[in-house]
Amino acid sequence: MLAIVSLPSAPPDSVTWISVAQMRDVDRVAMETGLSLVRMMENAGASLAAMARELLGGDLTGRRVAVLSGPGGNGGGGLVCARRLAGSGAEVEVRLSTEPEVLSEVSREQYQLLLELGIPVRVGGEDLADPELFVDALLGYGQRGVPGDRIAGLIERTRDGRVLALDVPSGLELESGTAYEPGVGAEATMTLALPKRGLASDQARERVGDLYLADIAIGTSVYDRLGIRYSPPFGPGPLLRLETKPHVSGA
Repeated sequence: MLAIVSLPSAPPDSVTWISVAQMRDVDRVAMETGLSLVRMMENAGASLAAMARELLGGDLTGRRVAVLSGPGGNGGGGLVCARRLAGSGAEVEVRLSTEPEVLSEVSREQYQLLLELGIPVRVGGEDLADPELFVDALLGYGQRGVPGDRIAGLIERTRDGRVLALDVPSGLELESGTAYEPGVGAEATMTLALPKRGLASDQARERVGDLYLADIAIGTSVYDRLGIRYSPPFGPGPLLRLETKPHVSGA
């Protein structure tokens, strides 16, 4: 596992590490100020596709990627990523953890776009060929406890493969910093806006891999309203590698 040296890096103490509750507030206030969930999802998915490109060496033509998507916003970001990867020439297969009708409204819109573009989408991990890279977009920062059966099956499918996780590896509960089984062991995790404290817990260290931070266009005024110390870290670029993770017990 090698860090992506082509991306700018930043020391972990140069950014504020926030709790799950604070991240919920950030999302809420961002939407109140006009940054819709669809826009944030598009930004997250675009950055995730850029990260996948970096991990695969730059040229996506013909590269085999499996995107594993859950029913919520995290899964919607994965669906955006799948669309963008396919548009760059990758051979993309999408596997959902739930029936399409259970997807959240914004994620269902992303699912419909994939169908219209002819990108393969199925439910569950059965008959999924080994890809060069798995993209884990099953569970987001609000996940709790042991993953359910169908998600657990998709997590198991990633064992021994290269995995890029969106925001948090599935099976890692960020509120407590607890790593449940089964859980994704990521080569790299791309977290959004600001890093969450649970990503630096003792149990998280074996799950997260190299940690990257992505800009999803949340403005400084959002953090100001919430009293969160924030100095924009994305001057060098919209994707940053955090050089090391600080030691944080629990969340």
